[in-house]
Amino acid sequence: MAFTPRTFTSILTDMIAYVQSRTDITDFTAGSAIRTVLEAAALEDDEQYFQMVQLLDIFSYTTASGENLDRRLADFNIIRRSAQSAFGKVTFTNGNLKTDLAAVDTVSGSTSLQVFDSSPFPLTSFPYTIRVAEATTRVQDVSVLALDTATNTFTLSAPGLISDVEVGDRVSLVDGASSQTISLSTNVQAPPTSSEDSKIYRTTEIATIPAGNYFSNEVTILATTSGTAGNTGSNRVTQFVGAPPFSGAGVLNASAISGGLAQETDRELRARAVDKLQSLARGTVLSLKAESVGVTDPATGQRVISSNVLEDFASDPDEVIVYIDDGTGLTPDVVSFAQGTIDVGSTGDVFALTDASSFPSSGFIFVETSPDTILVEYVSKSVNNLSLASTSAVVPAGGELVRRVNVVSEGTEDGQRRFTLRNPPVVRSTDLIWIKEPAATTWTLLTPNVDYVLNKGTGEFTVIDTAGLGLNTEVIAAYSYYTNLIAEVQKVLEGDENDSVNYPGVKAAGVFLTVEAPSAKRITVTMSITAETTFVESDLAPLVQAEVEDYIRGLKIGEDVIRSRIIDAAHDVQGVRSVQVSAPTSDIIVLENELPTPFDANDDSLVTILS
Repeated sequence: MAFTPRTFTSILTDMIAYVQSRTDITDFTAGSAIRTVLEAAALEDDEQYFQMVQLLDIFSYTTASGENLDRRLADFNIIRRSAQSAFGKVTFTNGNLKTDLAAVDTVSGSTSLQVFDSSPFPLTSFPYTIRVAEATTRVQDVSVLALDTATNTFTLSAPGLISDVEVGDRVSLVDGASSQTISLSTNVQAPPTSSEDSKIYRTTEIATIPAGNYFSNEVTILATTSGTAGNTGSNRVTQFVGAPPFSGAGVLNASAISGGLAQETDRELRARAVDKLQSLARGTVLSLKAESVGVTDPATGQRVISSNVLEDFASDPDEVIVYIDDGTGLTPDVVSFAQGTIDVGSTGDVFALTDASSFPSSGFIFVETSPDTILVEYVSKSVNNLSLASTSAVVPAGGELVRRVNVVSEGTEDGQRRFTLRNPPVVRSTDLIWIKEPAATTWTLLTPNVDYVLNKGTGEFTVIDTAGLGLNTEVIAAYSYYTNLIAEVQKVLEGDENDSVNYPGVKAAGVFLTVEAPSAKRITVTMSITAETTFVESDLAPLVQAEVEDYIRGLKIGEDVIRSRIIDAAHDVQGVRSVQVSAPTSDIIVLENELPTPFDANDDSLVTILS
């Protein structure tokens, strides 16, 4: 029987009828003693019905709100997302460094180098060392023998420049410079503007400026207040809160600070709960999306805010791709195997590289010599020289391509077909796999989907030839792989047989599943506004711009940009009387693998407000 709440009037009417039919009382007019008693009882009954209706609303997560909604969903282990602080990257600079920029392009081997202004550099104490092309792969330290201030030209000692120098490359004095350390939890800020208060951030990593460097390593900063207020554009974080860490210190964010989110609203929490509960049957598209949202990387603290699933049946083999975003327009963390060029002067025991800075201290390298291709192990690195574990019979002459690789198998079993790469998930189209049979002197590069099929999510690959590889065939591989948030989501969806309690997995068996970041769908908006009589359009323009930006970057992967919502966002600013949108002229369709963003590749706003 359905529960039907009763009103005060119907309760009172029934009470009067009951007493009237069973007693001799006849005066039930308003104000009479018996009517007053019955009204008091009817009010109590009415209140009880009201409380029962409230209980029913609270019991259902579809109607509960606030704390009651939190309690109800806690039964399903669904917790409201707290407000999230904005985060990003900054670089510190050393303003005391004697430094300038290269004024002309200069080729390697040159013994002269021209800068725009040589006045910061010493005119005595030759020779001294300068660092050229800091923060590029062409960075090099060279010795200065003389300086012509009339032409701003250094004379360099032989052999001169090791690599080419381009206009704008930084040139800095190394001798006499000191390293600087910027401690953890250093506070920096974006100064206030006419429309925004100052925004304060703290560093979550130690930054170091090596002696002779102008820039520090890039470090993460976190807004000290949570919510969207911490989001700001590129090149806005320029000040320290209080005294700088050292005299001459500077700070700058080259990219936007984003990812700040308000606490999850009742509507958002309720919608997420519906998706979660409906996705409990694992392996469905909905379950992949629901289980991705909320995953947090334990190393960086990044959290998945939105996800979308594309079932790509046109690929070979069929593939399910899960696109994720952390609220910032996710830039994946990728590790690539180092590669470089052999330099002249290599021996059978030591291979010299033109630049070994990206190579680890030990490992295996693959050298594409002619006519042979060789694989050697090195046990230590000194500057650009790699010391080999054993003497190489082949000594490269210089100019050969060298790659760091993983040894997949030092010798296969006869007919073996299945192998596993060491560091999944593998970045699409980066896998290079070579094999060498016992009698061969060169390595053979296998062709993807012709010679082998790779499961990028697990790193497992299978040789297509049903006969497999011959006995004692060697297998090596080079590739790029994801770390941090994408790797964590892949692990959640794929499952981990070594930790099935925390990572039971979501996907169905036999599915090739890949987690990737979406492509940016850059949205250009142009509008004009008219202000109410007590407001000024030029004052409202930056506020309208911020509201429209917030609407677009609040959209999830694959969500279309609705033109009328852009107009609504502009009207959310107090004082806006009318809005005319010239672009876009209609709703913008966003594909399953795209994330709408109101910024260009340089993090400059694409929202223009005409007043």
